[in-house]
Amino acid sequence: MLSEASPLFQWLNAHPELAGLVTFIISASESVAIIGTIVPGSITMAVIGALAGAGIIPLWSTLLCAIFGAILGDGISYWLGHHFKDRIKSFWPFRHYPGLLESGEVFVHRYGVMSVFVGRFVGPVRALVPLVAGMLGMRPLPFIIANVASAIGWAPAYMLPGILLGAAALELPPDIAMNVMMVFVIVSLLFILGLWLLYKFLKLFHNQIEQLQNWIWSKFKNSRLLSPITRLLKHRDPVKMHGQLNLAFYFLLTMFLFFCLAFYVTAVGPSSVPINNAIYHLFRGIHTHGVDVIMLNITLLGQKEILLPVILVIFVLLLIYRRFRTAFHALALGVMCAGSVYVLKHLLKSPRPWGIFQNPETWSMPSGHTALATTVFMGLAFLIARSVQPKFRKLIYFIGILLSFMVGVSRLYLGAHWFTDVLGSWLLASALLMLVILSYERQTEPREHAASILLVTFFCLLITFTTYHYYYFNRLLINYSQLNYPTHKIAMNNWWQKNDMLAAYNTSLFGFPSYPINIAWTGNIRHIQESLQKEGWIEPPARDVISTLHRIADVQSTEYLSMISPQYLDKRPELILVRRGVPGVKGLVVIRLWESNRVIAQTSSPIWVGMVSIAPRTYSWIFKKHPGELVIDPAFIFPNKMGEGSWEWKIVQDKDQKILLIRENKKIHRKK
Repeated sequence: MLSEASPLFQWLNAHPELAGLVTFIISASESVAIIGTIVPGSITMAVIGALAGAGIIPLWSTLLCAIFGAILGDGISYWLGHHFKDRIKSFWPFRHYPGLLESGEVFVHRYGVMSVFVGRFVGPVRALVPLVAGMLGMRPLPFIIANVASAIGWAPAYMLPGILLGAAALELPPDIAMNVMMVFVIVSLLFILGLWLLYKFLKLFHNQIEQLQNWIWSKFKNSRLLSPITRLLKHRDPVKMHGQLNLAFYFLLTMFLFFCLAFYVTAVGPSSVPINNAIYHLFRGIHTHGVDVIMLNITLLGQKEILLPVILVIFVLLLIYRRFRTAFHALALGVMCAGSVYVLKHLLKSPRPWGIFQNPETWSMPSGHTALATTVFMGLAFLIARSVQPKFRKLIYFIGILLSFMVGVSRLYLGAHWFTDVLGSWLLASALLMLVILSYERQTEPREHAASILLVTFFCLLITFTTYHYYYFNRLLINYSQLNYPTHKIAMNNWWQKNDMLAAYNTSLFGFPSYPINIAWTGNIRHIQESLQKEGWIEPPARDVISTLHRIADVQSTEYLSMISPQYLDKRPELILVRRGVPGVKGLVVIRLWESNRVIAQTSSPIWVGMVSIAPRTYSWIFKKHPGELVIDPAFIFPNKMGEGSWEWKIVQDKDQKILLIRENKKIHRKK
């Protein structure tokens, strides 16, 4: 990239005052039809971004010039298309390559006004979409709105890689900065490749299933024994008759998966499922008060006291519109969801996770909030989507899926359910939706009043949500507050003699055994910190852009802490200090201390547990089981032996590892 744009890079470096004008011209040219296919906009914009990130040219004014240039370029293309109309087809190069315009027309017809926004980020049609939009008579106002909005997003997106490279160049040597960019490029390409392969696989799978089901449908239809199935699964549109079989297949598959999941969880217990524990500890470890409030508000979107009145109002509204069949299908969906959740909870009797102040009294599987939210929001999405233009349907379904997903995640974050509870609820709700749709699609129904349903749903949800929030939110905030692990008091002698064993491992963010504990310390944490700082321990390097780039690119990564810190009892370390220049150690030596759930009975002083380790390379976990372990030695803690005046220590054997115990030196204290 840099070699291709080296002349531009050097010229702008020598003439930074002209950067805004050059950026304006390049971004405008890159957006004009035909010219945009010649100008290497992605490379030049990245180069300009690198100069801006390095501070050689002004950032914000350059960014504004790029945005205005992109707006002008698309505007010129739109004007050309609007002015010349179909005569453009006779211009070069379209008269020789008519497929260029045809691809643009297909794109505009498919996405409408959104094609102007989306097309700016899609390389093959980026410069053609505004031209075709003008040819096809798109109204000026919608085009201008989409043009301006897309330019505001396009310019920063194309300049961002260069800005990061330029910013990194200020702090990193050039070879390291290039390494960082290469890692970003490789990761991005792998991510895009993975998405593309997944899309192709799902498309192939869907096509194969479609062909198989067409064959099965024809066999069923011609079979005297099985023909009743085709009558049972009939569709209002004879052309889509096999689609009912498709839906029935997924209904059976979803129910099969749900019952397999329920049987497995019941057999082994939800707390014994590895993914349950991993996600449970993950969310317990990242709790903050602000996010608690947000997640509790989201979880209220699945509260039955809020959603059931919405279902009843929709039912009444449909009756008023004389959509009796639609009304009873909507009511049946809500009743089946609430009833099945109640029955399954009492049949499976799956216990809830431990850890919140007051757990709901009902059983855990399936999650009622998640199931009800999924059926209501996706049912409304289906009802509204069938009554609007096809180009808006994906957006409506996306909103329904997003709300259902967020409610499920909120239940996991709050610690009210296991992951298998939420997964089972999604499966159950999907099955119920497909069952109701199978019944609903048997007869032709007129299109619903989508705007009325949407407005009534919104205002009803707003009223029920606000009312419930006003009366119960503060109480729920207390009920869902996290509990700490029970605290145990132990005698000093028992702990010092190692009769009362500590946990062998601190845990990672996901709750799995990670690095072994090799230090246990009792005393005031501020006194401990002061003593360590006198011995040369310092605060760790700040977590900023530069340290993040080092860790991601694995360049001098041992000089910075890992981006994800290990946890103990689902808590972050209370104290983190580092030391450099330890003999025989490359990089940082790190000490992390957590407050354990044990205190000394005589003094009520907490026992702090932790580990002294070497900051590992970013990807060392691929090659070593426990990177960064140290053979514990008091010299690592007190290299200058200054701690002898306040602390005494001993090394004890715990199972197959050694632990350094440190406590206040009572003899020295008495002398003072």
